[in-house]
Amino acid sequence: MMQNNWNILVLSICPLIAAVSVWKEIRRPNKRLLGLRIIAVFMAIIALACIAIPIKYQTDITASNQSEAVLITDGFSPDSLSAYKNLKQFTLNANIKKRYPNLVLLDKLSHLSADSGITRLHILGDGLSEFELSQLNCLSFSFHPEQFKQGVTAVNWNSRIKTGDELKVQGTYKNSSPNKIKLLLEGLGTPLDSAFIKPETTAKFELKNIPKISGKAVYRLLTISGEDTVNSGNIPFRVESATPLKVLMLTSSPDFETRFLKNWLSEKGYAVALRSTISKDKFRTEFINRPAISLENISGAVLDKFDLLIGDLSTLKAISPQNSSALKAAVMQSGFGVIIRADSTAGNSWLQSSFKTLPSQGRDTLGYPILLRGDQKSLAALTMGQSFIKLQDDIQPLVTNTHGHLLAATSLTGNGKLVYTVINNSFSWALSGNKVDYAKLWSALIQQAARKAPPTESWDVTTDLPSVSSPVDLQLKSTNATIATVGEADLSPSQNPLLPFEYHYQYRPKTSGWQLIKAGNATNWWYVYGGNEWQSLRKLKKQTDTRRYSLSHPHTTGVTKPIQKKATILVSKIYPYILLLLACTFLWAEAKTARSVTTSRKGRL
Repeated sequence: MMQNNWNILVLSICPLIAAVSVWKEIRRPNKRLLGLRIIAVFMAIIALACIAIPIKYQTDITASNQSEAVLITDGFSPDSLSAYKNLKQFTLNANIKKRYPNLVLLDKLSHLSADSGITRLHILGDGLSEFELSQLNCLSFSFHPEQFKQGVTAVNWNSRIKTGDELKVQGTYKNSSPNKIKLLLEGLGTPLDSAFIKPETTAKFELKNIPKISGKAVYRLLTISGEDTVNSGNIPFRVESATPLKVLMLTSSPDFETRFLKNWLSEKGYAVALRSTISKDKFRTEFINRPAISLENISGAVLDKFDLLIGDLSTLKAISPQNSSALKAAVMQSGFGVIIRADSTAGNSWLQSSFKTLPSQGRDTLGYPILLRGDQKSLAALTMGQSFIKLQDDIQPLVTNTHGHLLAATSLTGNGKLVYTVINNSFSWALSGNKVDYAKLWSALIQQAARKAPPTESWDVTTDLPSVSSPVDLQLKSTNATIATVGEADLSPSQNPLLPFEYHYQYRPKTSGWQLIKAGNATNWWYVYGGNEWQSLRKLKKQTDTRRYSLSHPHTTGVTKPIQKKATILVSKIYPYILLLLACTFLWAEAKTARSVTTSRKGRL
């Protein structure tokens, strides 16, 4: 469609230029060679049009006349060219063209696919991006990639974190060298964490740090081999201020676990309301970072004032039927979260129906290191309680130990979540000074259970590793969308026909670094990577995309007899350039001769 619009624009402008040029030639006092001058003007304008518009023609070819060509991309082996020395060879890379002058430099792949005299393509090197592959117009090809030897093969990190949360950089690295590789996480010029990859292995790595800053930041992943240090890529992320949660705690008695948890929550700025049972219908209440309210009746109105409830199972089962119904409605309908501390296993309350427990026996009660879901490094050891959770299909594991026992799990209940834990001695960590592991455990449980804020307008960058001059897809989820702006560029939305609340914007960044996109009240900072960042990931992504495209566009072989076929041949632009040069040379020579004749006549007069 864009090509058709361009053709129409060129064909509309050229007649206007021709009319103005002919009119100026006719207006000249000197009528010498007027006819030839007009013909030269038409030739020049026709040549310009042919340069601007791809000129094609159709011809009949047979299968035996179909030709092959070679496309050279980054990462190719020079030795591989000898096998295709008799074929046309093209490239999109100007640097490759400088090293191999015999290659034909293409400004876009659509010119290659438009020449249907080329029916088979061989791609050497790392391959093409998704955008470049879309320009091939289903042209089949054989892909001949070089073997990937060394580098980061996968990486991921939490690009948006709350103040006090941990930045985790996880990935895999392939080390084919005989030397040990050191991966270093660097922030603001300071080494923060490191990992080592053994020689001739592919291994996972995890680097962590709790940023002490707020707002936008960029760390780096450095690869160190001997004395050589290479920046594998930047790690952009944002640290946002955490909104303190409002927590309600219900306990049968003020034990050590409750006391340490209450103190930790208050230190983190949480608004805490604590109710401890003294005797039947008699309670002791405590309020930290919030005003006091009545907690004798845990009604729906009271629960609406909180984001999360942490309570002993025995206490939660002892509340009145009306309060239990209000709690269940808050979880099911309002997304309220509950963390259930299993101080008992008897009963069949709705709070425990999704979580079956098994008794601990023998070595089960010993202390084992604790593992959080998604973490590769274990926390300190904790002794087991009297039971552990049975793994089932309808629950999600959150905390296990190295003995293989499930200690905390979550279950989706309506719009809310229940988190069930058999850990009742985490205070021993805080008591021994291990505040880091204590904070990690309870932060993970609270993050899973807490009521989530209602969804608002949100942005997402769906393109992997956005880079300069490459198309980037920016996705907005909103009830309506308007024109978006990035810098000085205005972007029009494209609505997803299947998801009417999802809009997409296409943009080609001009510079690397942080970029701001705005659409109405929805704003988002996102990052554009430099061309030298994450080279190994770009290489693997191109190879994967090119292989997938090649498999989906197979080439038919084994022609047993000539097959007549219409082929579209793209005319070389050298011919219109020659025509333009001849026309302009004639017009210049004629004008110069005319001035000389006029000057000579004036001299004789």
